[in-house]
Amino acid sequence: MERVLKRGSRGAILSPESILSSTREKFQQVLKEARPLFGWFSLTESCDLRCRYCFAGSSRPLEEELTTQEVLQVVDNIAEAGTEAIVFGGGEPTLRKDLVEIVAHASRRMAVAINTNGQLMEPESVRRLARAGLSQLKVSVDGLQDLHDWNRGAGTFEKALNALKEARAAGIPRVILIATISQLNYPQLAEMVRLAMEQGVDFSAVEFLPLGRGTSGQDWGLTPEQTRDMQRYLTEARRLHGSKRIIFENRYIIAEDEHAQRICADPQRPTGVFDFCVGCPNGIYQYCINAEGKVTAGDITTLEIGDLKRERLGEIWRNSEVLHLLRDREQLKGKCGECEYRYICGGCRRRAYTYTGDLMAEDPGCWRSPLRGD
Repeated sequence: MERVLKRGSRGAILSPESILSSTREKFQQVLKEARPLFGWFSLTESCDLRCRYCFAGSSRPLEEELTTQEVLQVVDNIAEAGTEAIVFGGGEPTLRKDLVEIVAHASRRMAVAINTNGQLMEPESVRRLARAGLSQLKVSVDGLQDLHDWNRGAGTFEKALNALKEARAAGIPRVILIATISQLNYPQLAEMVRLAMEQGVDFSAVEFLPLGRGTSGQDWGLTPEQTRDMQRYLTEARRLHGSKRIIFENRYIIAEDEHAQRICADPQRPTGVFDFCVGCPNGIYQYCINAEGKVTAGDITTLEIGDLKRERLGEIWRNSEVLHLLRDREQLKGKCGECEYRYICGGCRRRAYTYTGDLMAEDPGCWRSPLRGD
């Protein structure tokens, strides 16, 4: 095999051996500076909707959800550890009467986003959040009106779109239509992107996993081939609308992106969070907190690794055996362990754990055959 270049559908691409050796070294540099930069914080498990495939299975609050004071203390805790951006979610975070106070406190120390179903976003409540310093509002939309209302309830689609409109009117800097892509709405992907563009907001896609109420019936997860085609389509949508307007976890598509490969493999380029793609960010930059203050292994929300009522996030980040395992890409199994892109992809650890119970198993959602590029 040629050691420097191989030929692919997009022209000359770095050889597997070259990619593996150069990105391994840069990945080790990243680990020396790994910090909990990005967090997801569920403020409550209470929710005003009963979505058919809610990943959290949200309905009622947990028994020991954090008080206002405890939430503010957790915010100070994670700021001390180096967190630069937090997403407040749930459940439905707008059900908390102290949400504006929480946003105001957090926004003094980090960028703040809210992920909401949009049902309670009246004009004045949106303006109050904007004045409190909210950086982003993410509104969940499951598809076009019939599908969205089938999943969430009659009339919820129009309220979600109204929330997007009110957020723009209030001057919130970034407004995002976020969609969980499943077998159900996959055929509507292009129409959802078009809907977001028509509303003047950005579009974000995440993939369905069988969690929460999503385990109660059919597995609506995408096939590997659908994941491939979705990522190819969204890559083209980025070229059309701009990379900042189309957001998705694009770790797999790097196998077809010569430019991204060269950036990641170039030893002269820096290894900062926006300079080098680590793929799965769990344990490297990302973590989650549930409504009782428990820290989980990135977005693997069923795997608790600490308790912020009693511990500092910095200590959990440094000492957790689970996080150390996630950072060790030499421990990846199956085709993920054989893949030349394991240091700039690593597969989706959440999907691997959800389907197999093994953090380091191969990602069942990947369409590639390592070292062959099929």
